[in-house]
Amino acid sequence: MILVTWNCCRASYQWEGALRYVEAVLKAVRLYRELLSAGPSVVIGDFNSNTIWDKTHRADRNHSALVRLLDELGLVSAYHAHFKEEHGAERRPTYYFHWNEQKPFHLDYCFIPKAWSNLLHRVEVAEFEAWKSHSDHRPLLVELR
Repeated sequence: MILVTWNCCRASYQWEGALRYVEAVLKAVRLYRELLSAGPSVVIGDFNSNTIWDKTHRADRNHSALVRLLDELGLVSAYHAHFKEEHGAERRPTYYFHWNEQKPFHLDYCFIPKAWSNLLHRVEVAEFEAWKSHSDHRPLLVELR
């Protein structure tokens, strides 16, 4: 079982300074490309990105570019593979802007090797009510058989 929890810190933004979250994640994936290609890898966390904001970034620095790069490395989003939803059309949000249930987004991901897709047993996003007093993000649970 792989459990992905939320990450409320803004470490990627502070670490990268002027880079936006998705650009920082892209930079990290490119930096670790060789390591990620060396064997089965899982890339998880709060990316703070989604295709709904692609047009606010250069085409080579947006969420779709990140998804393509991870695909080239043989990785797919466990959530999207399990629920057969497109990036940007998620029905289960992982984040509520300022804890507001009326402002949901999907920003947290677990990318697994494509070969593991058939091992996906359960993918869940915690409900708003159960976690509203803990964080504006919701845990993403990915269980493999």
